[in-house]
Amino acid sequence: MFFHNLARGSQTHFELKGSNPLTENYSVLQPEVLSDQQERAIAHKNTVFLQKLLSFDRIIIAGQAKSHCVAWTIDDLLTEIQTTDPTLAQKVYLLEDCMSPVVVPGVVDFTDHSIATFQRFAHAGMQVIRSTDW
Repeated sequence: MFFHNLARGSQTHFELKGSNPLTENYSVLQPEVLSDQQERAIAHKNTVFLQKLLSFDRIIIAGQAKSHCVAWTIDDLLTEIQTTDPTLAQKVYLLEDCMSPVVVPGVVDFTDHSIATFQRFAHAGMQVIRSTDW
């Protein structure tokens, strides 16, 4: 990130997720639950960050875990893209070798689930690539 900052003259932006103890943020773009039992808002979609992401020429995504937090974030981004302009999906690059699914040997393995999820993202127009492709 430091090299990118220097080479591109661009400051790294860190976005924190999960600041509300009343709801779970699997996605960095919005929590799973937005209202309480009485339908009062307890959280909201991170519209400012979504708009910031969509303003870039390319969005490159990596992180952990491919099967959960990363997948939820990409799904929220794709939902926004599909309601705004489906062609924007083409500028999203998913670095498949820079993430991995949740696997607990002998207990649970989300590999197949994450493969299917990323195939859906690719079908929507997102670029599933490896970090060595560039």
